Amino acid sequence: MKKIQWGTQLFRFGTFVVDSIIVVFSVYLAFLLLFNFNPPEYNINPFIEIIPFIVIAYLIFMYVFGLEDLLKRSMSETIYSIFLSVGALFISTAFITFFARGFAYPRSVLIVSPIVQFILLSLWRTIVWKISRVNHGIKDSLIVGEQSIEYLTSKILTKQKDLYKVKYICDGKSKRLFSYLDKVEVVFLCNDVDLDLKKQIVDRCLMARKSIYIIPDIYEIALLNSKLNRADDIPILKVRKLGLTIEQRFFKRLLDVMVSLVGIIITSPIMVIVTIAIKLSDGGNIFYKQERVTEDEKVFNVLKFRTMVMNAEKLTGPVLAGDEDPRITKIGKILRATRLDELPQFFNILFGSMSVVGPRPERPFFVEQFKEEIPDYKYRTIVKAGLTGLAQVLGKYSTTPEDKVRYDIMYVRNYSILLDLKLILQTVKIMFMKESSEGVKDDMPFDELMKEEFSEVTVDVDKN
Repeated sequence: MKKIQWGTQLFRFGTFVVDSIIVVFSVYLAFLLLFNFNPPEYNINPFIEIIPFIVIAYLIFMYVFGLEDLLKRSMSETIYSIFLSVGALFISTAFITFFARGFAYPRSVLIVSPIVQFILLSLWRTIVWKISRVNHGIKDSLIVGEQSIEYLTSKILTKQKDLYKVKYICDGKSKRLFSYLDKVEVVFLCNDVDLDLKKQIVDRCLMARKSIYIIPDIYEIALLNSKLNRADDIPILKVRKLGLTIEQRFFKRLLDVMVSLVGIIITSPIMVIVTIAIKLSDGGNIFYKQERVTEDEKVFNVLKFRTMVMNAEKLTGPVLAGDEDPRITKIGKILRATRLDELPQFFNILFGSMSVVGPRPERPFFVEQFKEEIPDYKYRTIVKAGLTGLAQVLGKYSTTPEDKVRYDIMYVRNYSILLDLKLILQTVKIMFMKESSEGVKDDMPFDELMKEEFSEVTVDVDKN
């Protein structure tokens, strides 16, 4: 097992080293192609001087856009991440050469090298992806849970069946639970598993060196980044309070003002075009104001471009938008798919009712409803509501409120300026990913899913 883990880590390290070599080689290849394989020293020296900065910049963007994950992302998402990383590197290289006074760095090379980088990195990462999938294989898995077991099982069966083969599904009452556990390589634990049973399963998995994945509840999330303390010689974990310090609030507000001002300036031409398009489409209102809840449950009016027909909720009342909601206009579908309907919220951020990054603001009607259904929902309003957040980057529009709450609380627990910057950049990535902007779907019922494709799964769950 240790040899396998060491080999995996070495493979990952080697992948990033080869990535860096390809990035640098692509620029040099562009020089060779554009200067007939004899680039002048005067032109190539500025490139040689900034090689370390190019490599560092690429590794940062590689991490931000998810290229450090060699296994679980699809091939299409990997290619998309390469495109974004190379694009960001192109902009960074232009800035680096300017500040390094490398004015002899040819613009033609600056333009051609990203194309070469994208082609070579895509070919290389395709090979890496296939090797990673072959080495991982399809691992036999056990899912343990109570009420939420069907939801987790459906996700794994439909989204990760090329990585995990679900062989057993059982609840905490199953007498054969540990027998199932001994026959699999991976264990998935739902958040509603009894704490004592969860401890036994984790202990057994650790001893057997099995992989274990746990849906966290507030108890597990609260322990994240806990500080080691002691009472005399007794080790104690100090659980940090949820929320931001005065210093964190100051720097977060400073970032908000800077990003919102830059965002308004850069996107102003787009907002003008959207304004004209909405007005020409049906002649209705351009903007849509709606009451939302932010920090400490304060209510404010969020500003968005209108994506639905006028008076959309006159007959239905407050309801979540569906995947094929007839109330959404043709222009609205485009705006929602690209997240452009959210652009006016830069003004909300500038005036202080929102932050760039934070839990998405919800309507008072749904806040009261979710607070009754989800005990941990109250923790979302510890920080200011945001334009984007961890739930938006890692989840989807159709992600359940329970899972969004988990993401939001984990964001508060792990908050840092660097995390905010990372999420801002990652938001660019998800803007054009259709799946992330889809409305709430009616998934296939669990029983039908099991009958249709997965009849070999052993289900040991007490329905009573």
